Amino acid sequence: FAASSCRPRQAWIESEARACFESGGVELPRPRGLESAEIHAIYDTPAVTSSGVLDMPSSAGDSRRHATRLVNGAVAGAVSKTVVSPLERVRLVGQTTRPDASALASARNVLAAEGWSGMWRGNGLAVARAASSKAILFAAQDALRVRVGHDFVAGSLAGVLATLLTYPLDLLRTRAAAAVSTASLGAVTASLMREGGGVRALYRGVGATAAGAVAFEGTRFGSFGWLQARNADWWLAPAINGTLASLLAGMVMYPNDTVRRRIQWHRGTETLSYLEAARALLCEGGVARLYRGGALYALKSVPSAAVQFGVYHGLKRLAGDVREA
Repeated sequence: FAASSCRPRQAWIESEARACFESGGVELPRPRGLESAEIHAIYDTPAVTSSGVLDMPSSAGDSRRHATRLVNGAVAGAVSKTVVSPLERVRLVGQTTRPDASALASARNVLAAEGWSGMWRGNGLAVARAASSKAILFAAQDALRVRVGHDFVAGSLAGVLATLLTYPLDLLRTRAAAAVSTASLGAVTASLMREGGGVRALYRGVGATAAGAVAFEGTRFGSFGWLQARNADWWLAPAINGTLASLLAGMVMYPNDTVRRRIQWHRGTETLSYLEAARALLCEGGVARLYRGGALYALKSVPSAAVQFGVYHGLKRLAGDVREA
């Protein structure tokens, strides 16, 4: 729709708007169960009210919508991380510090050394990171999708942005959760900064994580958008489609996750390069070593992704944000 197609006059507002939007001047696919105003909100076009007057989108409404999406993403990320924390803790231990131990052996080791609370060790950091990261990720992807017109590109850009803004929390969480110990967060942070020469140590391995975010989030949101276009009417569709998309992207990019965790876990003043980390992992166990913990990742991804996408899109609906933009 182009505004130039109708004359910008009061007469146009009152008499021609209805013709443009309701008599066939512009054909828009009409999602089932949505009112006229909701349909036009999806396509970022003015809607015609019952009196025939245009309901123009406002900048204040856009600001509220973006703020709501940030909150929705934060809630979705925090809930999902807390739900799967025990599985993620065992996976991180097996992926980094105890690669030769089974998942059951790693779980027993954590329980023996730290008790049941140890299964949620590092969860505070995980929740802080997930809440901020998912808030940025989902809100940015929603906004960028409208501007770039492609789910993969929007997801990739949003993934990089979220990674760069929240990476220190991810690194500290890996250091805290991968080690079976009772060291405090302060001690973990101080140790990391002594090794890396100050604040810059908090961005150790950020390159591998950012590069992985491009492929992971691009694949995940691209797949999600493709699936949503085929069965978006079902209320459970976001949770199921988000789970399938996350499993696909996660298993494709899992070797990169193992490499970046090795870089994050590396002790010493010199940063381990990506190739050095990959070579060391391959020497330890071949390609299978790169997929260490992959089964637990798939297992925890099902509830995690279902909660993320289900909660986010459910909250959008409750807030009246009907656009799938």
